[in-house]
Amino acid sequence: MLQPMKRGKSASAAAAQPDNDFLSTRFKWKIENFSKLNAGKHYSDVFFVGCYRWRVLIFPKGNTVNHLSVYLNVADSAIFPDGWSTFAKFKIAVISQLNSKFNVTKYTQHEFNKRENDGGFTEFLPLNELHDPGRGYLINDTCLVEADVAVRRVLDWTYDSKQKSSLCTTIKVARDADLFNQIGKDFYFDLVDFDKVHSFLVRKKTPFRNFKEEVAKAFTIPVQYQRFWLWAKRQNGTYRPDRPLTHEEEMQSVGQLLKVSNEVNIAEAKLFLEVELGKYLLPVPPPYKSKEDILLFFKLFDPLKEELRYVGRLLVKNSGKPLDILTKLKEMVGFSSGEEIELYEEIKFTPHVMCEPLGKKITFRASQLEDGDIICFQKSSLLGNTEKCCYPDVPSFLEYVHNCQVCSIKSPTQHEVGDGNSVTDTKPSTSVPTGLSTSTMATSILTSLSLPYLKENSLSATHVKIVDEIFRKHGDVLEKVQIPDPAFKIFFLERLASAVELFRSQTATSITAELLEKLKNVIQSLALQGVKVDWLETFYEKVVSSNKYALGMIYMKQLEEHISTAVNLLQGLKDQLVEVKDQLVEVEKEIGNRTGDTAKILDPL
Repeated sequence: MLQPMKRGKSASAAAAQPDNDFLSTRFKWKIENFSKLNAGKHYSDVFFVGCYRWRVLIFPKGNTVNHLSVYLNVADSAIFPDGWSTFAKFKIAVISQLNSKFNVTKYTQHEFNKRENDGGFTEFLPLNELHDPGRGYLINDTCLVEADVAVRRVLDWTYDSKQKSSLCTTIKVARDADLFNQIGKDFYFDLVDFDKVHSFLVRKKTPFRNFKEEVAKAFTIPVQYQRFWLWAKRQNGTYRPDRPLTHEEEMQSVGQLLKVSNEVNIAEAKLFLEVELGKYLLPVPPPYKSKEDILLFFKLFDPLKEELRYVGRLLVKNSGKPLDILTKLKEMVGFSSGEEIELYEEIKFTPHVMCEPLGKKITFRASQLEDGDIICFQKSSLLGNTEKCCYPDVPSFLEYVHNCQVCSIKSPTQHEVGDGNSVTDTKPSTSVPTGLSTSTMATSILTSLSLPYLKENSLSATHVKIVDEIFRKHGDVLEKVQIPDPAFKIFFLERLASAVELFRSQTATSITAELLEKLKNVIQSLALQGVKVDWLETFYEKVVSSNKYALGMIYMKQLEEHISTAVNLLQGLKDQLVEVKDQLVEVEKEIGNRTGDTAKILDPL
């Protein structure tokens, strides 16, 4: 029988514990048909915090008391070795579905171990209050319970540390949002810095399918829309997504997955989460990938701004050619269909940069491209233009960035790269091209405007200025965004800034229906996520109106030209008709004369 929990530490000790020493989550439990539950104990579904499986436990008719009893429980503590323990702070709430003032919330903490694997409140809420209709705890025979659980990161075991590390592992998950936020800010080569991506601490015995459920909660991406890729260290020193996990591998445990990965450091795994976004930025099932398909990543270089940024990825046939995807690449970055572009393959960056032109008419297979390869592209019009551009092409820019990093070493340190090997850490110097640093003033303004998640270098210099302008004029446009992940918020800002930048380069007569449709899709997708875009909707309506007026003026001018041409044609026809009329008169006279002569000949008198 459960008894009231024992306090493992004092409230002051818990308060003194820094929050960053804890892993936390919120779990919501909707209990239906509450009145039909028997007097025994009832467990919620399992949820994960700090590599442990937790459950909420209730006694709907009380644990030997006339109260609702509620506890937090470690689901499978029986399998843990003797001496195991972990410390957690938590609060449990029973929610009123009528008025939040009736919500009942209680806070506590507990040292969980093999003997005391649950803790909580035997007398949480009097049963008469629980069943009081005026308080709204049971609406349609449904009760709502919430638990906020924070578990200390350090595993509080007293036995050998090797046993500790054998129980859990860290899984680092990189996503498109990380690539968008990192590449071109303080990171240029390869795809991602794993020190800056989301990490999960997971028990090695956890089925991978259960881990996917945790990912779904963290990123709001349903399990059926997730496709995970293993990363691999290549012989040339680069670190790229290598292949997607098979269905059979996803049915295994996390520990078994570590064995099939190519990681040198098996204490952690690194994955790429592929998520396809459909209309309104909502996830859709990933496309089928056959052995003939390869996943390529793309970066765009702007020689005038000296900026390199990630723009997306495509699944292509290895028998296809770059020529086949040029239209998609142009659409991806808002280039006109007539814009010529040059392609380069980013091959390696250490000890020297290798970035070579990619033939547009050669198949991907012939160019030896494979999953995880990177293609950089730029406008062809600026190639060789050293008057306007210090670095007119991708290779020269990457070489310059690489040299800046090498030359700016002050005190070499060891920095972890990809597979855990150490290389000399390099810091870019302050004398770098535009785009390698961000406006400090603009960043500080954004930070002061309730944007603590927008750190220096998280957006390009140009886009930071545009976002600065947006917030000055329209306030915090992300105020109502519900997604807690900062990476998504920065991604939304990137989309807003890109839209503003694109239309600032247009005139009323150069805006096409295709561009207007893109802006409309941006507005709809961001609005669906809670971004404040009413100002952008107003702009869109003005653009449509001015665009219609401008097109109307063009049509009027064209119509005038057509009318003038028609008048000239009619005048010509008129002259021709006059000539025809004169000819008919002459013909008529001639016919008359001949008729008169004929009459005389036939006259018998």
